[in-house]
Amino acid sequence: MEFEIKGLEPEAADSLQKALGQLSEEIQTEVKDALKKYAGLEAVNAIQDILKEKDGKSETIQTMQKQLNDLDLEIQKQAKVKTVEEEGQTLEKAMRGLMVSDEFKTALKEGFPKGKQVFQVKADTDDITGTVNMTRQNLTVKFDPERALAFMPFVNTGVVGNNRNRVLWVEGTYTSNVGYVSEGTGQATSDAGTAAEKTRAMAKISAKLPLTAELLEDADYIASAFRMKMQEKAMLFVDGELYDGDGDDSSNPNHIYGIQGHATAFSAATAGATDTVEKANIGDLVDAVVLQAEKAEQRGLNRIWMNPSDFFKLRTVKDEDGNRIFVKDINGNYTIAGLQVTRTSKVTAGTMLAADTSKIQLWWKRNPEVKFSQMNSTDFVDDKYTAVMFLRTQLVIEGTDTDAVIYVSDIDAAIEAINKTVA
Repeated sequence: MEFEIKGLEPEAADSLQKALGQLSEEIQTEVKDALKKYAGLEAVNAIQDILKEKDGKSETIQTMQKQLNDLDLEIQKQAKVKTVEEEGQTLEKAMRGLMVSDEFKTALKEGFPKGKQVFQVKADTDDITGTVNMTRQNLTVKFDPERALAFMPFVNTGVVGNNRNRVLWVEGTYTSNVGYVSEGTGQATSDAGTAAEKTRAMAKISAKLPLTAELLEDADYIASAFRMKMQEKAMLFVDGELYDGDGDDSSNPNHIYGIQGHATAFSAATAGATDTVEKANIGDLVDAVVLQAEKAEQRGLNRIWMNPSDFFKLRTVKDEDGNRIFVKDINGNYTIAGLQVTRTSKVTAGTMLAADTSKIQLWWKRNPEVKFSQMNSTDFVDDKYTAVMFLRTQLVIEGTDTDAVIYVSDIDAAIEAINKTVA
């Protein structure tokens, strides 16, 4: 009778197979059933229990018992040695042992079925010196946080095409004398109109970054991070200049003409709101700003820019019914009097800007472009490179649209100007 003996070394299993063959058929049947449930040392113990039930008087059984006792001791001895090896062996040795194990070979033969896909390898790291190979690396270069773009994302953007280097628009005026006339008599006074072309040249902006050849060869990811940072800084510079750039028609025609320089100053008198609002607050000021724009026939104001400190100070202001002036829209953005609020440190504390963003034009002639060269100074001799970045852009608010951009130079003073004095 053949026995399936699991968990024993091949030599021990063969020896046990021969010994079991000397037992009676009845005992062999019991042993075979027991071996289906047990393996290794447990299988040996199960056979010993069966033989003890037979009183052990037979010479064959007594011989078998002695053989099982010897096998029991040998299995326990090998288990202790194996434990020591597993606890102190190298990864290479542990992997080699796994590959030749019966458990792995069986799983491989069966195509690694579910339940036999994970194998434990016990090894130590005493043979590994240093910590670099065991360190999880994050090679992302972290810089200090920058302010978010506050103006560029919200203005109208256009492109100046090839063979063009400036923006042109036409501003007109028209005087009408339309009125009543009597029968047979024409209008004595004619209408009059003028049209003037306006142009604005592109502003050119640049930055440069020296890089050694070794940096490019040995740490390209750092050089790439520097290049991206240079572009980011350039865009932040443009965004800031869109707000308060010093471009003008006389001394700085090739600088960016800032929004603030185009804007119309808020005036409580112009708005017709002087001394009109009891217990005036920031919400009433925004209403007055909108009123000033509407009186100039500008009805599209949709955004306010203010300093975070002012937003914090004014956000808790409530109306007469106890409702906050600043509220969130369905997208989680703050609005006040229907105008979306952008908080940015670029706006000086105590001031704010309101605008119809459709009237603010940002023109690009050349998007940010980075080039590498060794032609700068002694780069070639010093084995260095210089990365240079250029862009060309300009902002335009046409003269007829300046009333759609209103600048409040002093929030507190403006609120006080519209506040009604109560006797």
